[in-house]
Amino acid sequence: MRRDLATWYSYLALGFFTYLLTIQGNILPFLKVELDLSYRVVSLHASAIAAGMIAVGLFGDRVVRRYGRRVALALGAAGAVSGAILLCTAPSAWASIASCALIGALGALIPAVVPALLADLHGARRHVAITEASAASYAFAIMAPLMTSLSIALVAGWRPAVLTGALLGVLILVAFRRAPIVDAVRNDASAGGGLPAAYWAYWCLLVTVISIEFCILLWAPEFLGKVAGMQQAHAASAAAAFALAMLVGRIAGSGVVRYARPQHLFGVALVVTALGFLVYWGASRPAWAIAGLFVLGLGVALLYPLTLGFAIGAAGERADTASARFMLAAGLAIASMPVVLGALADEVGLHMAHLMVPALVALALVCFVVAQALERSAIAPARCP
Repeated sequence: MRRDLATWYSYLALGFFTYLLTIQGNILPFLKVELDLSYRVVSLHASAIAAGMIAVGLFGDRVVRRYGRRVALALGAAGAVSGAILLCTAPSAWASIASCALIGALGALIPAVVPALLADLHGARRHVAITEASAASYAFAIMAPLMTSLSIALVAGWRPAVLTGALLGVLILVAFRRAPIVDAVRNDASAGGGLPAAYWAYWCLLVTVISIEFCILLWAPEFLGKVAGMQQAHAASAAAAFALAMLVGRIAGSGVVRYARPQHLFGVALVVTALGFLVYWGASRPAWAIAGLFVLGLGVALLYPLTLGFAIGAAGERADTASARFMLAAGLAIASMPVVLGALADEVGLHMAHLMVPALVALALVCFVVAQALERSAIAPARCP
């Protein structure tokens, strides 16, 4: 597979945006103390980012159609950089929340453009390219807490870690300013009609797999501490096993997907996810819980990039619209499902509330089967003479 400048631009831009998303969880505790915020106000920062992503999901395709992918990527990167800088200078809650909204509303143009761009660049190899892009994203995601820890250890506070992300965005913009970015071969408006039913089934699958990922990502430290019996400080470090497994799974998956059918690989990933959860949830010792969490991460790693590839393929000529709608799925999943798990934990306890995860895995299987059936039924008439 040939990786040209546009491909590397896509990988690095997506990684930069992921860095700024991931670092929120590391810096918000410090921001809470500095601005004397309540937990409710702190949670509004994540809600603001999710709201911005939802807005891109609804209207981002119009920006791409009007100004092109090159401008949309540059606008996304510039907006995320501006939001990061404003966050570092925010004097109060309203300013910091507005900064996060800016990161979500403009920065989300990057993941709204990248899947469609990679699909056009690499065609049948889109699963490989999207999986590699996802691996790059998780490499940046792991770098975010490391930079925050280093900045705190150097007694420089949290701001240098955020500004490092902003600097990355500027460097990427400058380095790839002349990258040949291709626009859609046909304008979505000329394709006619809406997105096909198979795409919307994959869209529902996307909501489900993102929900699985973020339910584990956000609640693993608390689960390891309160359920597995680890000290809270150690639990926070041990929870990194999930992010590490996601990175390993996506790097390995980018090679495996070259030789295995994506549909078969998706089924295997669901099985590994279910088995990993059983060990994680049922472990009586912290070591087993961490091992289960790692296996769980290996399974979850491929669900998102494979689903993106399926959905882009089902969308056909409306790839830009389809890619923008991914942000609607991501925003809804991030804003709702982890909160639902937390509400369940208040009622039945954190351990039992986590049974929502295998329910989501089962729902993912149903969505996948339905989407595949719809896609086959749409192809069959076209093959008839």
